[in-house]
Amino acid sequence: MWLAVFFLVVVAALIHFRPHTNPVGVEGFATTAVHPLRVPECVARSTDAQKLLARFAGINNDAAEELRLLVSKVCCMEADIATPSAGGTPRTLRIQFRTSHDMEPPSSLVGRCLRNAVNKRDIELIVEKFQARGHVLINGLCASASEKVEAHKELDSVVARLQMSMMSFCLRPSPNMDRPAGVRDVGFWEPKAADLPQYQGITAQPR
Repeated sequence: MWLAVFFLVVVAALIHFRPHTNPVGVEGFATTAVHPLRVPECVARSTDAQKLLARFAGINNDAAEELRLLVSKVCCMEADIATPSAGGTPRTLRIQFRTSHDMEPPSSLVGRCLRNAVNKRDIELIVEKFQARGHVLINGLCASASEKVEAHKELDSVVARLQMSMMSFCLRPSPNMDRPAGVRDVGFWEPKAADLPQYQGITAQPR
C-alpha cells in the first residue's frame, strides 16, 4: 500500500512541477510582420511583385531602392483604385513622387481616377512610363539574361494589373451629344427639306 501511495505522490509532483513552455514556432499575433525592404507597402497584394522584389532582396543600392518604390507605388495605386478605403487614408498618400516614373503625384492621379477624369491616352502614357523605367532598373540589377527575362515578365504583370484597374474604373465617359439617352429625350435633328446653296467663299463681288 505504501508503494501505491508513493507512486501517486511522485505522479502528482511531476504534473505540478512540469515546465510550462509555449510551442516553438507559434506566433502570438494576428498578422505577420513584414520586412519593409523585402516586402514594401501594398506588395503583398501581388505574387508577381513579391517574386520580383525577392530577386533583389539582398541588394541595397539606389537602383534597387527605386525599383522597390516603383513596384510599391504601382501596387498601392491599383489598391486605391480597385478597393478604395471608405473614409480612410489613401495608400498612395505616403508614396514618394519621382519624376523618373511619375507624370503627377500618385495620390492626385488616384483622385482623378476615382472621379472618372482620366482618358485612355493618359492611361497609356502612365503605364508606358512605369514599364520603361522599371525595365531600365531591372537591366542594371540583373546579372544573367534568363533572370532579366523573368524579371521583365513579372514587372509587366504588375503594371498590367494596374492598367486593367484604371481601364475599368478611371475612364472618362465619352461625349454623347447627337444621340439621345432615351427614346423620348431630345436629340440631334435635321429638317428633311434642307435646300442650302453650296458655300463658295467670302467675296465683295455680287454673285
